[in-house]
Amino acid sequence: MACTGAPRTPVRPRTREIIDPRLHVCLAYPLLEANRSTIESIRRVTFTYGSSDVHKLDVYYPSLSGSGDGLPPILIFFYGGGLVRGARSSPPSNLVHNNLGAFFASRGILVVIPDYRFVPGITFPQGSEDVRDAIEWTIKNVAEGDSNRVFLLGHSAGGLHLASYLLLPSLFLSSSALGCVRGVILMGVPCEISPSRPQFYSVAQTYYGNARKVAANYPLSLLRRAYESHILSLPPFWNVMAGSEPRAISVSMQTFTREFKSRGGTIEEFVLEGHDHLSPILALSSGSGEDWGLDVVRWIIGGLYNEAAATMDLSHHAPPTTAEDTNHPSAVLDLPALNI
Repeated sequence: MACTGAPRTPVRPRTREIIDPRLHVCLAYPLLEANRSTIESIRRVTFTYGSSDVHKLDVYYPSLSGSGDGLPPILIFFYGGGLVRGARSSPPSNLVHNNLGAFFASRGILVVIPDYRFVPGITFPQGSEDVRDAIEWTIKNVAEGDSNRVFLLGHSAGGLHLASYLLLPSLFLSSSALGCVRGVILMGVPCEISPSRPQFYSVAQTYYGNARKVAANYPLSLLRRAYESHILSLPPFWNVMAGSEPRAISVSMQTFTREFKSRGGTIEEFVLEGHDHLSPILALSSGSGEDWGLDVVRWIIGGLYNEAAATMDLSHHAPPTTAEDTNHPSAVLDLPALNI
């Protein structure tokens, strides 16, 4: 996954290189702005998947099937935002997350990006229920994609909701996604939530109910409670973290990998060297730092977990160089507020 070893692109931009905070917020993504016409050339249609105004999703349609024949595989992406913010198409530039949809759709993958509800308007596990509903709606309604080849990608808080959905028997084992989901990618996900990040921890207490319920229900705790039969029913996982991921996130993801594997789950761990918590998502469609996305395309189009992992140029068990813990990366970088 272009993590360590010789780089395939000359520049691997971190968030500071992708965003120019000196510019007006409408122009703050110069690398994406330069490719706006390409991003916007991909057909995108908005649908409703639930009962509230929030329950909208965008579908990005590939012009050609990446597999050469038949329907294209489906990738459903759940963005981050600290449980309190985010958008499937981030205003005012409407380039962030559109860039991800366009990147994968232009390579033969049908992409779905849902919105979901935020704290304080929801409590656990309603975020994961939105994940379930978006996946089930996609499987039942998106006839242009192959509903038997669904892949899931969750970043940060979106990945927290995704992981919880997969680990809660009441949600995943009873859903139509069982047998349809072929792979899961968790990227920069706080698998454990601790008071070391006080702002996020406060939000988490609102979502889960109190400190005791936070500790009992974050993804690592759900994993530890899960029956072995449940874990064995799950699709292959990729645990992906940035080389400069906040330490609390990287340590929790490494622990998740070890414990998931020890319970019989299929999982690989990858480190994206040269990236920070935000930059992998922002890099897509920028022309630089996109190697991880190309490896995801190879995995999805090929559909073979072990073969795809074996052919990557990486040392995927190397520990990341962790950044100091922060409540939100933009606070350290002095960048515009991001819906990630």
